[in-house]
Amino acid sequence: MGPGGNSFGDILSGLDDSFLTGPDTSGLEQVSTGDALAAFADHEKEGLCHTVWTFMTPFIGGVCNCDRSDCMAMKSTVVHDVKVMFRAEYVAEVNRDVCTGCRACMRVCQFGALAYSAADQKAVVDQTACYGCGICRSACPHDAMGLRPRAEVPATASLW
Repeated sequence: MGPGGNSFGDILSGLDDSFLTGPDTSGLEQVSTGDALAAFADHEKEGLCHTVWTFMTPFIGGVCNCDRSDCMAMKSTVVHDVKVMFRAEYVAEVNRDVCTGCRACMRVCQFGALAYSAADQKAVVDQTACYGCGICRSACPHDAMGLRPRAEVPATASLW
């Protein structure tokens, strides 16, 4: 059984001919790849976290750009510990040689995974709290934030 109790056979039996050609999108607004990427970049500057929602995996039901104050799923997961959202396959890390301690990354972290070390005057990542969204990387004016595969970090390899 897969997540939600559906077996692979159940998923396959529920497919119709539109699986091969895609759903009927006539009458829906279409956005070019360039416009979509520009919108994502703008959302990142605002500190919004991108999430991908699946309703019957592997089918994408929606892409959302949220913050904790407006998103019930994010608030449920982070504030109330009700696991509605899952972590990405990456975790943030700081390049300490490049970090200037400006704290721009801290201002956009929706998950409370970033702190400031007064002793080192650098940002610090609590990788066990990190959801791997990468918004901190977008906010850093010095390119000091990076993403590392979650599986390479022993403390986070099994946290999803």
